[in-house]
Amino acid sequence: MPSHIESLKHLLKYANISENAMLVYSALIGLRPRSLGEIVNLTGLDHMTAERAVKELIVAKLAREIPGRPTLYEALPPYSLMKLQIEELINSVREFESDLTRSVRESIDVLSESLKAFSENISRSFENAVINVGEALENILTEILLDNVTRILEDVFSKILEESKKNTAERLAALRNTIISTFRNSVDENTRRLSTQTTLATQKLINHIRETLQEKTKRKLEDIINLFELSIGAIDALIVKGFEKEVRREYEIQVIRGLDKIKGQAYDIVKRTQNYVIIVAPTFDYIPADIILSLAPRVRVQIVAELFPTHQQILERLRSRGPTTQLRSMRNIRVFGVVADMREALVSAIPETVVDPHRVLGITTNDEAWVSFLQSEFSHIFMGASRI
Repeated sequence: MPSHIESLKHLLKYANISENAMLVYSALIGLRPRSLGEIVNLTGLDHMTAERAVKELIVAKLAREIPGRPTLYEALPPYSLMKLQIEELINSVREFESDLTRSVRESIDVLSESLKAFSENISRSFENAVINVGEALENILTEILLDNVTRILEDVFSKILEESKKNTAERLAALRNTIISTFRNSVDENTRRLSTQTTLATQKLINHIRETLQEKTKRKLEDIINLFELSIGAIDALIVKGFEKEVRREYEIQVIRGLDKIKGQAYDIVKRTQNYVIIVAPTFDYIPADIILSLAPRVRVQIVAELFPTHQQILERLRSRGPTTQLRSMRNIRVFGVVADMREALVSAIPETVVDPHRVLGITTNDEAWVSFLQSEFSHIFMGASRI
């Protein structure tokens, strides 16, 4: 399938329509108004499915019906869907902004918690350091003072007062130097440990914040870019389809291939009948009775076909319309045709044995000469048939 068709399908998803409706819209957009039979030929869908898809598009305001003989359908530009797609893109950008703000806020919260925990660790470290220094001082002072006092008391009786003063001064100086050195070493060690912990915690936090922001930003930007590319693709597809517009050609005669498509076109013609329709068919079940019964009671219906015992129930339903319905029987009819209101007609030659329904050909026309000719021929057949 062409890429611009896929782009259109992406745009049409905003309308919540079926795949068949998307197919019909993709075939119609950029072309002149088409009849239901032409839509069937363009899409390959059967008549009933194509009709449902067209109605679905009309409800979604993506197509409009043009009354006439035959009824035509035209695809409408999907401006409302393009607006929805652009709004989604805007909402996506706003969501990205919100997510980014939330991510930054969360990162700041993580940083605050980490700094708080870090501050508590620092407090505990200094507390431990002071306790350690205090214990060390206590041990050193106890040991040195006891030793010095004992020795001083012993020396009082053996040395003169001057010598005692000298020794005391020297020992006190040594005690001061020892205390200061021990305290300085303890503080230096705890400071180095604190600095190492600070560097590691800070670097780990910075890496975590950077990775989180980069990953979220990358994912969101990729989503926005993809959505933007799809939007551009859909707009480009509409431009491409716009250049494919056909030259307006009045509908006169159209060839239809396939028995199912021929029947579908005949159903469409009968449904549009306002005053009079004549139907010639191999059997009475070629046109569903429900379609005939859906016509207004004033519409005059003439049907000629070969009668089989299995069709009695169909006949009873058709007769229920009243005197405006005339039924006749004829054997070995090898023609299927419809003329409605002397404005449009369909005719097809039906083989005695339909081996391959897809090879059956028919024509539908609104040409006055053709319609008049077929009306005359079908009326002649009807008048020569047996009353039922």
